[in-house]
Amino acid sequence: MTARSLRVIAVASNKGGVGKTTLAVNLAVLARASDPTQPVLLIGLDDQNLIDRMFGSGEPSAPNIAEALRSGDLASAIRPGRHGIHYVPTSPGIAELKTEIAHEKVLRHALERSGFSGLVLVDTKSDLEILTQNALWASDLALLPVSDETSLLEAEKVFRLLDGFGRPRERARIVLSLVDLRIKYRNEEHGDVLALLLAKIRARGLPLFETFLSRSPRIEALHTNAGGRPIPVLEQARGSLVCGQLLHLLEDVLRALPAPDPVAEARIERRARPRVPYRARLVAFRGSGSRLVQLEARDLSRSGLGASADAPLASGERLHLALRNAADQPALVWARVVRGDALAFEGSPAPAAQVLEGLAQVSELGASAS
Repeated sequence: MTARSLRVIAVASNKGGVGKTTLAVNLAVLARASDPTQPVLLIGLDDQNLIDRMFGSGEPSAPNIAEALRSGDLASAIRPGRHGIHYVPTSPGIAELKTEIAHEKVLRHALERSGFSGLVLVDTKSDLEILTQNALWASDLALLPVSDETSLLEAEKVFRLLDGFGRPRERARIVLSLVDLRIKYRNEEHGDVLALLLAKIRARGLPLFETFLSRSPRIEALHTNAGGRPIPVLEQARGSLVCGQLLHLLEDVLRALPAPDPVAEARIERRARPRVPYRARLVAFRGSGSRLVQLEARDLSRSGLGASADAPLASGERLHLALRNAADQPALVWARVVRGDALAFEGSPAPAAQVLEGLAQVSELGASAS
């Protein structure tokens, strides 16, 4: 991995006991070990503290994930941890956010505002409620662990959720996890549990990784030891079958991740530039025809615009829009979609600079653009 743009992997399942956290933490460690120059960030969206115990110093840290999401920016919560992994401290009260977060884009916005550039892995709780929806919305790729038919049925719900987001199903892949090849079927067409699950997944036409993870008491025991600190597979089971499987899976995952955005540098520049609130409703022409798209603008810099759209936007799509300053004077500018809710201006940023100067003349930035 050589790209320095933000790429996010979510690990999600509505069923517990399928190995979500084990998968997330070990992929993070292996990804960092495979490329020590690549920053890796690990985030947990449940109330378990395994991430803190594995990567932290042992002392509670603040702010934690709940406080950072409330602030809308993860920058102050990101901590350097063991094994070269950055992490955000977990929160025992994170469930309270389920009544506070109104939409699924909060995590993505907080990640973009943090300025972190690298690979992000997000571990989720065993549900499909708003925090898990935030992880799925933020992700470039979602890993859906499946260990039995019940978890396969739950994985189908995630694919339907992605359908509702307007995302292609290829943005998620099933990972067969905790597979016990000792489970055999004498009178069935498929001889063991792996063959049976593969047949059911393929019959449904669901995307999956061919690499599977075996059930291993040795690996499960790494979370419980005399030192009280969970141990990654790479540290205590480097030569094991599961470690080899995880390495193959990591290769598959990195290949499946979307290529870095061609305008990644513009996004990095935007993070470094001053941002001001710019709450306005905009109408833009799509570059590929006469169709219009409506935007709800959020904030503005000389390099880009944060905005949500009334229709799905494809990465790299061009939009022609008219920004307006405090005096309601328009400034026409072309922008390219960086992500679903972030636009990077093309060419000279002068029109955006003019709008920013106009907004700076009012006491409440963005108030006149509402």
